[in-house]
Amino acid sequence: MAEKDSNLSKWQKEFFENIHIFEQFGMSKEEAKELLGKFLHLSMTTPVSPVMNIFKEPSELEKIGVYTESKPEAREFMRGFLTPIMKNFKVDGIENLIALNEIAGKLPITIISNHVSHLDAPSIFQLIYNSCPEGKNIAERIVFIAGRLAFEPDFTRLGLYMFGTILVCSKRDMVDNPSLSDLMVKINARAFRQAQKLQQNGKILAIFPEGTRSRDGRLMPFVEAVYHYVANRVVLPVSLEGTDKILPTSGFLFNAASGKLTIGKPVLVGDLPEKQKSLLPPDIEHIKFPEIGDKKQFIIDGLALLVGSNLSKHKHGTYRNLYNGDRYALNDNVLIQTPAQPEDNIVIIGSSNMSLAIATIMSNKNVVVNIYDPDEEYCKKCNEERRDTSHFSIYKLPPNIIFTSDPNIISKATLLIQGTNPWNISKIYQSITQKIKESSAPIVNVIKGFSDSPKGLILDDLMNYGVDQSRLLVAFGASYPDQIMERKISGFEIAAADPTHIPKLLKLLSTGYIFARKAIIENDIVGVQLGGALKTVYAFSMGIVEGYYKQTLGGNIDNTLFHLSNRFFKEMVSVGVKLGGKEETFNGLSGLTDFMLACFGTDTRDRKLGFDFVMGAPLSKVTSGYYGLKVLPNLLELNFEKYPILSSTYDIVFNNKSTEEALEKIQTKLTRIF
Repeated sequence: MAEKDSNLSKWQKEFFENIHIFEQFGMSKEEAKELLGKFLHLSMTTPVSPVMNIFKEPSELEKIGVYTESKPEAREFMRGFLTPIMKNFKVDGIENLIALNEIAGKLPITIISNHVSHLDAPSIFQLIYNSCPEGKNIAERIVFIAGRLAFEPDFTRLGLYMFGTILVCSKRDMVDNPSLSDLMVKINARAFRQAQKLQQNGKILAIFPEGTRSRDGRLMPFVEAVYHYVANRVVLPVSLEGTDKILPTSGFLFNAASGKLTIGKPVLVGDLPEKQKSLLPPDIEHIKFPEIGDKKQFIIDGLALLVGSNLSKHKHGTYRNLYNGDRYALNDNVLIQTPAQPEDNIVIIGSSNMSLAIATIMSNKNVVVNIYDPDEEYCKKCNEERRDTSHFSIYKLPPNIIFTSDPNIISKATLLIQGTNPWNISKIYQSITQKIKESSAPIVNVIKGFSDSPKGLILDDLMNYGVDQSRLLVAFGASYPDQIMERKISGFEIAAADPTHIPKLLKLLSTGYIFARKAIIENDIVGVQLGGALKTVYAFSMGIVEGYYKQTLGGNIDNTLFHLSNRFFKEMVSVGVKLGGKEETFNGLSGLTDFMLACFGTDTRDRKLGFDFVMGAPLSKVTSGYYGLKVLPNLLELNFEKYPILSSTYDIVFNNKSTEEALEKIQTKLTRIF
């Protein structure tokens, strides 16, 4: 037995640990052992598909082809193997399978699904096959599109023989194997021709549009190549949940999990010849090609919504911001629409990480959100692709977020959002100052940081442009823009020169995942701004301290950082009061809470920049903390006795002072503070 074990791979040895799981599924220990042993035997004795020989003999492509037939014996074994594993799975939407069966073999059909596990293709086949007699007929026609890597491992090979497969090569595979890229292009061309032929012969294609498994179970962007397999075809969207729980991506140990396959309604994508259209059910939905814009992107995004509409809200991934976030139920998936009569026409001035995050929050309301940027080409591309190509470009955006380079949109706004980064204020505002002055809409600053103006605060800059103070508000909180885009719980506090504006903004900034409230002192717009601006500078300083002690002492330095945080915050408050904020305000979301997040949160850019700087990286990026430190001497004297942390950080970064010398000086000073 020892000799036999020595010939087993790691996954095969691990695989036998599943015996107790199959006992939980209702099998005896001996039955489970026999079943697992047979799986291992068949996985080792089932030959690799002949299509893989193409990579050894590229000249054989046309002779070998890219299609692999199913094997009845493999199908029957895998069906028996999967039956206990999937006993807690159910199928919803069987009526849609019955409707599809009426046209199966008569019209070109493609099944699309999300992809979370090695088990997905066999599971989809199994669940459809067992769902009803019509499902069995459909399953027996299925041919899966499969990437090269699915054919190679012993573990996945057996499952692929349950059904026919067509070999394709992903873009990532081409990048990783440049010497084979020309061959892979030819394989993909052959695969498409093969797919057309099989569909003409009554086969049903099945494809995972994400192109690979999602490692976290959330939808990833659908790849562009999918378009060619869905255009001018009937598409059946299916949504799969739970297979990643049965077989996590981290290994080969099964779990006794439950799950569901939801069969969506079939839709016609594009068009069909008149003769074929007459065979369509009269009530079938139709996704038509748009007359303008990127038709491929439009179709791909539309199909992603069909798959996502039957997943829980936590699985929407890239497409999460297309669904109304005011809803609380896990599966209450309501798409955001462009309202015919919006309650507000919101204009965000300037594109930035935070301006996009704010746009996605407000888009949940009955509003239209315009993001103004003077770059016409950038705006056009963002609108066509339905994403911000510069900020968080992975996320799809709802239809009521519109990018525009037309400054006249400002005059139509019922609410203006200041979303321009501090270092771009003069660049963006020079040409639109008159438009803003002519408007009577309230203006809300959501960008933290100091500008290079004499007063340093962005709302002061707006007043210098002639904006009446009564129009000004600020909304800050302990919030990373990227986590807002991911719809993680966050919040803002709001202050206004005229507090009567606050209730409206509270409504616009409150959703099922964002919680807004009034600032402690609701009219202290200076203090709220200073809390948000100063914390970025102190986070940058904290990064320098962290980097220095990591480099010199190594190991965990939590003692140091958390001990110093008290001293850092005390100095920050004294600077904030000096610059005009009220001391009590700094105990709020934009003060202490945001300070702690910026100094110790995992995604803080300012702290990371300071850390990387000490480690030797060039200061090639601009963050609010770095820029704020640079302009602070315009606002107050960086006296070491009063502000040892700020003055020392400034000396390190801009006066080339030794980090060791500066921090030793701070350390000596801090021992005398209390």
